[in-house]
Amino acid sequence: MKKTCSFALAALLSAASMPAAAQQAVELKQQDLSRWNIGTADYSGIAPMGGSRYAVVSDKGPTDGFFVMRIEQDSLTGEVCDVRLEGFHGNPSPRRNEQGQSVRDCEGVAYVPSSGTVFISGEGDQQILEYAADGRPTGRGMAVPAIFALPNIVPNYGFEALTYCPATRRFWTTTESTLPADGPAAGSGQPGAQNLLRLQAFDEKLQPVAQYAYRMDRGKRDDFGLVYTLGVSGMTALPDGRLVVMEREADVSNGYLSSTATVKLFLVNPAEGWQIDSGTHLAGLDGNKFLVKQLIAVFATKFTPFNRSFANYEGICLGRQLADGRQTLLLIADSQSGYGRGVFHLKDYVKVLILPDEL
Repeated sequence: MKKTCSFALAALLSAASMPAAAQQAVELKQQDLSRWNIGTADYSGIAPMGGSRYAVVSDKGPTDGFFVMRIEQDSLTGEVCDVRLEGFHGNPSPRRNEQGQSVRDCEGVAYVPSSGTVFISGEGDQQILEYAADGRPTGRGMAVPAIFALPNIVPNYGFEALTYCPATRRFWTTTESTLPADGPAAGSGQPGAQNLLRLQAFDEKLQPVAQYAYRMDRGKRDDFGLVYTLGVSGMTALPDGRLVVMEREADVSNGYLSSTATVKLFLVNPAEGWQIDSGTHLAGLDGNKFLVKQLIAVFATKFTPFNRSFANYEGICLGRQLADGRQTLLLIADSQSGYGRGVFHLKDYVKVLILPDEL
């Protein structure tokens, strides 16, 4: 009897010493923006502006700038109940390419409450520039380290994510995929490669102040479709300074049937991380010096004869706080102007995730 009790006590003590299982976010069903007569576009980034107003950017268009959307959520459930497009605030003198589109390729967006200005990261120029409330560039921009310069990225895999944390007064960004200097970029040409990224922080003087190593999960190794992409497509800062990083893997199959897009959200805490600099070679970095990731959500969208939910999520930000105190996240999808043919067409979706009480 005593032996049995001692075994039971040992088991209880062992269980108490083990880390608790990570709590997962509550996933709500995605909603098509056409429900509120929001036209098809190329929405790639979203940022809260206060109240229910959000700055939204498109990675295609004749002018760089941002849309203002009003997105209303139910205070109890978090469900999106209304979306209105208030208008577009754009650069009156944009630089355009031969196709008549802005050369900036706007991907990420952040709003600074203290100045009322918007910052937009461009994958086409690898710059992060400030815009006034009317969409005019202020002439200010981040002092981006040379390692992130346009010639030093994998084409079309540059600055995709951007966020700002008022509490820490820091901006955060990263490239979508591995820089050539750090190793191979994951994709159909490099099956099984693991993306190694640099999370870069800037202060309110727009100067680089910290950099951390981030290691993505591996993607698929074979059976690649017509279009395949794997990378960090979005990032948002929580009120306490921690970051939620969105890893997206999308595979559009030949003929479109069985196309799948998987999103994983990870929580990281730079305050507990090991700082690196631009001279650190990520491929040879000790694995313990990459940021520790905590999985908080994973979901997949598909295109099959019975499931046409496929969505290409590129933007993420804080949504409203619910009546019970829980924080929501808003995700927005890029339909690439309704990419596809026949019955297969990408749609513009908005999706809500509810973070657990204790995270």
